[in-house]
Amino acid sequence: MNPHAYISDPEQIKTVETIRRVDDDGYLYHMDCTYDYYDIPQQFMALFNPGCSAFITKNLEGDVLYCRNYDYSHYLNNSKKNPRTGINVVLECTNPNAKYRSLCVSDAYWLDYKNGSLSNGAADDGKTDISSFILCPYISMDGMNEKGLAVSILALSVESEWQEIPFDSYREKMDENKNNFFLQEPGEVPSPYTFRAGHGSVAVNEKDGRAWVASQRLIQTRKEGKQTMPHTVLMRNILDKCADTEEAVAFAGMFNIMGTMPGADYHIFVADSSGDARLLEWVGDDMTVTKIDHATNHYVSKPDPFVDKCGRDECIKAGLFRTAKAGMREDFLMNLLGLVIQDPTNGTDVGKTQYTCIYNLTKGTMKIFSFGDLSRSWEYSI
Repeated sequence: MNPHAYISDPEQIKTVETIRRVDDDGYLYHMDCTYDYYDIPQQFMALFNPGCSAFITKNLEGDVLYCRNYDYSHYLNNSKKNPRTGINVVLECTNPNAKYRSLCVSDAYWLDYKNGSLSNGAADDGKTDISSFILCPYISMDGMNEKGLAVSILALSVESEWQEIPFDSYREKMDENKNNFFLQEPGEVPSPYTFRAGHGSVAVNEKDGRAWVASQRLIQTRKEGKQTMPHTVLMRNILDKCADTEEAVAFAGMFNIMGTMPGADYHIFVADSSGDARLLEWVGDDMTVTKIDHATNHYVSKPDPFVDKCGRDECIKAGLFRTAKAGMREDFLMNLLGLVIQDPTNGTDVGKTQYTCIYNLTKGTMKIFSFGDLSRSWEYSI
């Protein structure tokens, strides 16, 4: 058992001691969350600082299926040399102060993303302190509750402001773990809509002897009188308190939203066992709601200059169009998910699909696949 020296609450200790490896290599774990995670010690909340695709369809039996690839490019110890990183944890949440039980998947790498310490095998290596795993319910990337309501988070691209810096300083400004850009044409300057740019990215035009560093704003809505929540905290509350999409939309509308760091922007895709699905987005200070059966990584409620950078959205839309009325065969479903997986072993495929989930909202079951391998899965139920 790994140490957990920073927690003393018996229920929290009981929870982290349920952590068990699921796969062979230590990328996928399971944990039973039976404690009140609404009562987290303040020192742990300071640790919390956390490309995807999702769609909803029916199988031939009429069951409503919520399908999801979670794509994110973590790098082991902040190095891009390792194609697979991170620990994903299947959580069975039975908070005594939640209205509904839920089944979800947490990306535990976010618990120490600056150091990259929570990579494969760390949760049961006998030495890594796992106290921070009590925060896993708040960094769930997707999930389903016992009423058949599902939710997931998907990243959006953010406009960059490029500030010119002395050319001879660009190498010291360049962080190898950010996406940096070398411009090819004389006179070329970085666009505000440079795809994959992030806060702190560097662009260089060696032909002109010029360089720039990107800054991105902190995304936040500011409606007076509303409490502010990060996106994943809002998702946690939706799973715990809402029975269907109507309740989820009403609940989300009560809060302001805030990104956890500059340039972090997201929308949230919710669906329920009736087959209804909605995409929640925040534009200016307002929440918008769009009835839609899929989502990837661009806005749908407003023009998005990054919309043509994906390709996965068109693929999902075409697959769903051909099967919308009759339902989708399971092998077709798996093929569609496979087409939009971002290959973890391909060095040029930046997104890296860490896991794939199929939530059956009718039966309350979940099937999960790890790192793009659709030949092996693990199944859970509420």
